[in-house]
Amino acid sequence: MSLKKEQRNLKKKDKIHDQERLNSINNAYDTLSESFISKAEINEIDISSSSTRVFNSIVKLLYIESKKPNISTKSFDKIKRYSQGLSYDGRAKTFTIKEYSLSSWLDSIDYIACWLKDNKLDADLSSIVDYIACSSEAVNLTSDNLELVQIVKDFLNDFGFENSFKVE
Repeated sequence: MSLKKEQRNLKKKDKIHDQERLNSINNAYDTLSESFISKAEINEIDISSSSTRVFNSIVKLLYIESKKPNISTKSFDKIKRYSQGLSYDGRAKTFTIKEYSLSSWLDSIDYIACWLKDNKLDADLSSIVDYIACSSEAVNLTSDNLELVQIVKDFLNDFGFENSFKVE
């Protein structure tokens, strides 16, 4: 295949990918109430998502959370604080949480969501976020060279996910 033809094919794929992402963003705007999460926060999730699949996964989890009554702490607020290495609800008082990018957090959440689905399990977003925070605290006591997704993978392989429930 000629170089020009390859470039045209890549441009077509980019346009398709861009349109899929735009459709996903518009769907998030339409689906998620602004009283739950702002458009600026949706844009922040979009920019930080490594793929459209990750973006859609996060939006789905946020949507499910948004339908729960009396949410005192929104998971996205926790994610933003944890990604900056800050404490939330008394967590990380003893141990520090290493700063991982928002992108790493979103990838880790998506990885857990996929792992749960593959194992015919389910969990709410808040439990997933707390699981990641807990696993990153424990590992950061011994090493700070691991990527967050790898920490999560190792924890799931070693310990599973206790706060999950079976899906029929």
